[in-house]
Amino acid sequence: MTSSYGLTMQFVFGVRADIKDALHFWDEKKIVYVAGHNIVDYNIEERLQKFYSPMEGSVSITALAMSPKRALIAYAEEQKHKKAIIHIYDKSQRKRRCLILNTPGSSRVDYMCFSADKDERYLLLLYGPPACSLVCWPWNSPNPRAVLPLAETLASGKCSFCPKSSALCVLTATDFFCLMKIQSKTEGKEETVSFATITDKIQAEGGEVQHSHNYTAHCWTGDGLLVIGTDKGELLVLDSTGLFIGMNKLEHGVSCLAATPHGVVAACEGPAIFTMEFNKEDIACPFRMENSYHFGGLKDTVVSLAVNPAIENMFVCITKRHQLLRLEASKKPQQLISAFHSKSIVGMDVCIRKPLVATCGKDGTVRLWNY
Repeated sequence: MTSSYGLTMQFVFGVRADIKDALHFWDEKKIVYVAGHNIVDYNIEERLQKFYSPMEGSVSITALAMSPKRALIAYAEEQKHKKAIIHIYDKSQRKRRCLILNTPGSSRVDYMCFSADKDERYLLLLYGPPACSLVCWPWNSPNPRAVLPLAETLASGKCSFCPKSSALCVLTATDFFCLMKIQSKTEGKEETVSFATITDKIQAEGGEVQHSHNYTAHCWTGDGLLVIGTDKGELLVLDSTGLFIGMNKLEHGVSCLAATPHGVVAACEGPAIFTMEFNKEDIACPFRMENSYHFGGLKDTVVSLAVNPAIENMFVCITKRHQLLRLEASKKPQQLISAFHSKSIVGMDVCIRKPLVATCGKDGTVRLWNY
């Protein structure tokens, strides 16, 4: 980002914790996350940052997504003129395109994800208030493919495509679950596309399953199973038709879920992170514990979690107190860059003779930064 005075940003200390699942691996060495009003591309080994900045007139970055093949990133921003804008960056071509979303009633995209089809050409968007809606949008088109108005504001809402089919998607939130199919219908020369509900209840063959309805996270496994986490620590596993398969119970509420080649990673309140493998011997208890990572005396909650695509049992996470942490097998959690302020910065000064900056924050700390 360059200002009219010729200033160029070199390094950003800090991370946004108010955007859910806003942390992704480009590859085994690079991660992407939101810091302040920028998207940060950070090389873990070389400790170098690159930046993707929003357009002039932007109010805030509201969502971040990465395509399944890790070739594209998309980030949404809320604009002053009441329109949502999505930027899509192609890593291989090093090109960025801008998509202005003309969706009446709302200018804020709270969550989004890419489809897993060959071209990764669809985005699934969850619009926030006042006019909440779920939208399937081909990112190379100015018009949406399908729109589903929602009658209520969804707290902690999350939407995603099934990796096996871009026609299958799910939306979860507090007291809300809906598994849907995107279907087309042709009448004459006109084609209409809509969301059709497959099921809005978690049921087994014998009837409804007793569980908490406060759905806090979900993810799809590579073979198309849907795993849903709740505030009571339940991991509910469903097949692609929405039929309940089995359930695991963790000690604390689930805050984040991510799929691995062998199972899932679950971040729980406490905080703690558990890696779990598929349990083929007991369908009723679909996962068995592999490893656990505890954060000692740190009282915090993981709000974003990313799995390294090449290094087994290596993760990074963002916590509610604005910390960016690295976790590896048999090691304690480590600050990926340094310990950040956990609340707003209210004062700052720069040393004239040395590359030092001093800050103080509402978290009651004074910190010295060597840039």
